[in-house]
Amino acid sequence: MTDDALFDATSLNDLSLANRVGLAPMTRISATDEGLATNEMAHYYRKFADGGFGFLVTEGVYTDDAYSQGYLNQPGLVTPNQVDAWSTVVDAVHDAGAPIFAQLMHCGAQNQGIPPSEPQETISPSAVRPKGEKSEAYGGSGAYPVPEEATRKDLEAAREGFVAAAENAAAAGFDGVEIHGANGYFLNEFLSTRMNQ
Repeated sequence: MTDDALFDATSLNDLSLANRVGLAPMTRISATDEGLATNEMAHYYRKFADGGFGFLVTEGVYTDDAYSQGYLNQPGLVTPNQVDAWSTVVDAVHDAGAPIFAQLMHCGAQNQGIPPSEPQETISPSAVRPKGEKSEAYGGSGAYPVPEEATRKDLEAAREGFVAAAENAAAAGFDGVEIHGANGYFLNEFLSTRMNQ
């Protein structure tokens, strides 16, 4: 081994980490159509824990059934069935000896791949079309739609969604949550002088 602190055991609050190497969240589009984590996902995450990662952070998990889902086959933490499905993943990672955190995400104006046959309105701080185009890797194509300007009621619902999803993460056995506040998604849009007029 090396003298590099990266590989030293440490703690995070009451969690013991074998090292400081963590699995970063990566979009995978591998949940069911209903947003349920799968056995394949449990195997995927467990491999990183078996491989010696000190902690894992999941892919972005949507937080409400109104506006937060960003792409098809994204997992959620909204329904009891989604909580139960995630508990299988969490148990597999814990059995391999690593903690796991759920990354909570709201797509805001960047809805990547919900097709026109299943319309989903999008919201943002202001009615400004995001730059760029939807990603074909996530099932989308073409320009993003112009989002609706979020109302106070929308903001309250989004906040309540994050709170409920965090509580659902705890119920599923996650060791904590990470709030996705980057990459042009909803929370990050409030920091953008372009998206937030």
